[in-house]
This record gives sequence, structure tokens and C-alpha cells, in this order.
Amino acid sequence: MRKSLGMKLAAVMLMAVLVAGCATMGGAKDQKAIEKTLADWKAALEKQDVDGMMAFYSENFTTDRGNTKAELKEFFQGAKDQGYLEGATADLTAAEIKIEEGTANVGPISLSSDAGSLEASLVLKKEPDKVWRIVSSEMNQ
Repeated sequence: MRKSLGMKLAAVMLMAVLVAGCATMGGAKDQKAIEKTLADWKAALEKQDVDGMMAFYSENFTTDRGNTKAELKEFFQGAKDQGYLEGATADLTAAEIKIEEGTANVGPISLSSDAGSLEASLVLKKEPDKVWRIVSSEMNQ
């Protein structure tokens, strides 16, 4: 009886360790996926590749001002056409990624171009296809 109880307790403890390990691995995997998304988004911005940037935005995207993904694309294209994306850079070094229940809050991100600079924060969600995409943004000048 005592041996049986000890074995059950050991099995429960092992399961707890395995579950915790899997949760941590998932968190690390999500962190890496988000970091890659941000790095690829940054590269597209710095190349002034509007279509490339838009690939990282969800179809459900809205800004803090209520703009949609389509409106954001028009904005980026207009900014590019008028030269406002010349010298564009995104500095992610100070950005913190906080992941909670399929949502990641990222910021601050320092954005600058020859036209000026501002600070941004992004919210990404893990969508049904398991890809992290930007679902909202907030800009502070």
C-alpha cells in the first residue's frame, strides 16, 4: 500500500514537471515566433516594402484611432510615395514582449525616418493558423 502511494505520488510529480516544461517550451517557442515576426516586419519597413509589411498584419487589424488594415496600407503607400519612409528604421532594442493567453503586447518601439520619429506599441495575436500577427497599434509622437 505504501509503495503504491509512493509510486502514485511520484507519477503525479513527474506529470506536473512535464506539463510545466511543455508550457515553458510553448512560451519560449511563442517568444521566438514573435521576435521573428517583429524582425521580418522591421526588415520590410526599412526596405519600404509596403506589401511585405502588410503580410504581418491581421485581417482584423485596427489602430488606436479605428483605422483598418486596408486604410493602414493606403497610409503606408501614400507615405512611401511622398518620401516619408526614406531612411525608415524601427528600433526594437527597448521593446518588451509580454505574452498572455494568445496575445502579445510589444513596446516601446522607436520608429524614425527622414520625416521624423515616434514611439509605437503593437499587439499581436496568435491566429487560428498559429501565426502571430499584428492586430492593433498605438502611436505616440
